[in-house]
Amino acid sequence: MLNLKKHLMIGVAAAGIGLTAMSSFAQMPPAGPGGPDGRHMPTPEQIAKFEQHRAKRQAALHDKLKITAAQEGAWKTFTDKTTPQRPATPPARPDKDEWSKMTTPERLDRHLDRMKQMEARMTDHIAATKEFYAVLSPEQQKVFDQEFRKMEEHRFKHGRFGDDHGRDHGKRDAPATAPAPAK
Repeated sequence: MLNLKKHLMIGVAAAGIGLTAMSSFAQMPPAGPGGPDGRHMPTPEQIAKFEQHRAKRQAALHDKLKITAAQEGAWKTFTDKTTPQRPATPPARPDKDEWSKMTTPERLDRHLDRMKQMEARMTDHIAATKEFYAVLSPEQQKVFDQEFRKMEEHRFKHGRFGDDHGRDHGKRDAPATAPAPAK
């Protein structure tokens, strides 16, 4: 029961955020070149650059972990299972007219379906990571933990979870400045 409430609250929060984003999106000027529905789609060059960067990061992690010959199979399985799979054609998304014709419960159901898909991918990713982690030596696990922590901090500060872009907002290492005492 508690788990259902938790999932429902997350869904409602995500739907609220999604609806807020949709309303601000509706006020934005039309997008430039994009897919059939006008949304920005990555160019083949951008996709190739991303894939190259991902391969470089994987190679660096492989070297830092000092993967042995006996661990190569587990490494290959881990990278295969955790590499994002880009579909040949992006999934169909409703256009603005279709979206505006939907009722609120229909929109919320769409958000919930999307969240379930994301949860399934994350569950698979976590399982693959745990399988690989179990194969590592304690020293390799420490290195893996450090590298994963760096990736999380980078993503939090610069990626999906924040909009820091190098500014000194809330950095742990930055000295805290106390406000001047009132006179």
